[in-house]
Amino acid sequence: MVRVADRKRPWIHNAHPIKADAMGMEELKSLVDSQQKMIEKQQAMIEEMQEVMGSFAKAVVSGKDTRDRSPVLDKLAAQDDEARKQMSTAAIHDRRLVGLFDARYHSTSTGATPRDHRILPKRIILVRHAESEGNVNNQAYTYLPDPQVPLTKTGWRQAFNAGRMIKDIASDSKLFFYTSPYLRSKQTYEGVSEAFGVSNIAGVQEEVQLREQDFGNFQDAEGKRREKAERLRFGRFFYRFPNGESGADVYDRMTLFEDHLVRDINAGRFSGDSSLVLVTHGLASRIFLMRWFHWTVDQFMGVYNPPNAVPIVLERIVPDDSTRPGGPATWIHTKALYKLSDESMKILQGCTPDMCTTSWVPRGLSASNGTSSYKRTPEVHEMLESMDEDSDQRPDP
Repeated sequence: MVRVADRKRPWIHNAHPIKADAMGMEELKSLVDSQQKMIEKQQAMIEEMQEVMGSFAKAVVSGKDTRDRSPVLDKLAAQDDEARKQMSTAAIHDRRLVGLFDARYHSTSTGATPRDHRILPKRIILVRHAESEGNVNNQAYTYLPDPQVPLTKTGWRQAFNAGRMIKDIASDSKLFFYTSPYLRSKQTYEGVSEAFGVSNIAGVQEEVQLREQDFGNFQDAEGKRREKAERLRFGRFFYRFPNGESGADVYDRMTLFEDHLVRDINAGRFSGDSSLVLVTHGLASRIFLMRWFHWTVDQFMGVYNPPNAVPIVLERIVPDDSTRPGGPATWIHTKALYKLSDESMKILQGCTPDMCTTSWVPRGLSASNGTSSYKRTPEVHEMLESMDEDSDQRPDP
């Protein structure tokens, strides 16, 4: 019986085995010969290129004009001249050539999204959910899953009022909402949206990454008190609750959300007269700002949660068309084109002016002279003093 696989190779069951073997050897020899010819051709091309490059290197060393050495080099020289000409006549040069950041070559500009489509919303508004049952009674978390904790009557009034405040802030634009999937955030969105007609809302999207920090499942009150006391000893930002998250975990998922948000902005998803409204939670709001403005952990820990249902506004600082091709802000990263409004800085206790923008100068360094404004800690002073005895160990100032 002939196997199915063998039907593709009929010579195996040829009536004349010797002839079949001879046919197989001829085919193999033909294949080897063709591969050998290909290798020889490639080797010849390599030798030709080596000869050309060798001649070019000798010409460079001797100071001779390299453009007359080879047609290949003539073509390369012409391409180089054209590239230099385009660079010299461009309105904005490639800032990477002088060691600076250039958003045009960022992965979110020319990688995953089409280039030159960036349209900046007028503002990004953060809203912590209105007052919830958990805000007035911690026992609510012992019998209600955190995602199902609702607003109080006061919270509903706060949500309606937040809508009116946002309408005053963003009356010149359509709104696109992102909301946490937790009930108190979705109810806050419902209350806020009452202030707007259907034509004023461009869209709404539930976003899981905007949810509250996970403190565990059903929360035993006594156990949670012990865990929060332990968190103070360990460090609030890095302490991970059993079956829950740390602040650092929330930071990681907020990074993903902001990356996607920036990609959407750079891809032109939103119109230039739109405003984005993120309905989320207290800690999530702070970590959004931490990630957006590059706060340090210490800076983050010095800022309090915003009040319930009070808008926190990031304002666009340049005209939208300035980020289009050839515009003066083309090279600037999207995040650096927004700043925290003065009123919002006052609302966020602990927030200082240097935390309200994204700077490309490392925090603590002066942009003018590169000197550090950080104060040395006692530990650093002690270490440097101990190194005075051995100057080889002490770092240069």
